[in-house]
Amino acid sequence: MGLDNKVTNMIKLLEKVSIIGLVGMGGIGKTTLSKKIYHLIYKQYDKCSYLEDVKSKHLCDVQKQLLRDLCDKDKDVNDDDLNNIKRLTNLKKVLVVIDDVGTTENLVALHDLLINGEKKENKSKIIVTCRNWQILENHVNEAGKVDVNLLEERQAKRLFMFHAYGVEKKMKLNFNVITDEIVKACGGLPLSIEVMGRFLNTKHCLKIWKEALWRLSVAEALGGGRENEVLWNKLKISYDDLEEEEKNMFLDIACFFDGYETNTTFRIGTYRSPILGLRNLKDRSLIKITKDGYLNMHEQLKDMGQKIAMEQRSRIFIWNPKKPNFFLANKKVCYMLTSHNQFDLILELLMHLFWD
Repeated sequence: MGLDNKVTNMIKLLEKVSIIGLVGMGGIGKTTLSKKIYHLIYKQYDKCSYLEDVKSKHLCDVQKQLLRDLCDKDKDVNDDDLNNIKRLTNLKKVLVVIDDVGTTENLVALHDLLINGEKKENKSKIIVTCRNWQILENHVNEAGKVDVNLLEERQAKRLFMFHAYGVEKKMKLNFNVITDEIVKACGGLPLSIEVMGRFLNTKHCLKIWKEALWRLSVAEALGGGRENEVLWNKLKISYDDLEEEEKNMFLDIACFFDGYETNTTFRIGTYRSPILGLRNLKDRSLIKITKDGYLNMHEQLKDMGQKIAMEQRSRIFIWNPKKPNFFLANKKVCYMLTSHNQFDLILELLMHLFWD
């Protein structure tokens, strides 16, 4: 589904619900989508405010921006001002976008400030973007939840060509194959596609394109400027916010269990709370679980996880990109042999060797 179709569907959804939550992994286009909607419909409202990148700002600064946007005041926020915002959002038709919420506390404060617990007849609307559904689930109804999906192959290629080739979009004679490989490696992630396209735009050398593709596959920054590190920094935010056990589970899935049944991680891993851990990874948009119970991780997240695992050297003997056959023959056996030093798992290893 293209951006225009997504925007149209979102505007229709806003007619039915008062608050929408856009959920998805970093770089998937939540902010782009919310900005597009905001600029299309803000004139239909009495007052409006776009609160960008809330997670990186202090709550007081966000409230101050709300006060400035909705009440035309620019000063330190006090209790009277907060009450004015509450009254305004119940008396007038207001549109507020809360972009990239990172904590439940910030969302609760802003949600209570805007909603105020009263029945709203004026059709004021709130759009929230977030990576973690657990932050939103107590404030956004399931009907208002929107999972932002990856681009389809045709859309992804069109976006890459726009950034890599410019307005002309003419395919260089011997770049057809490498273009398709890069688009495939980006996995439909808009941020990855844009970063690669912009980086390669002025580099008309097939070898450079091939090296850039290799760097992407091993989660290395492309070099040549801070903007080229944006992709991995953005993806790593969600990983850094995990608890230690969930980090280990994420790395295990990245190195071994992508495409495996969820029961595999329960049976082999020594996790204290595997079900809750998988749910947290799913809610944070770090993995998906198919209807029939199989794990699925985006290629960029998997590359990042494998790089982190190699840097930690804790999994270097069980996952080695130069020797994939080392563990492909029996991933479970190699995993148990080197990742855990426990008697029961060693015993299970022997059973696998003799009876699998």
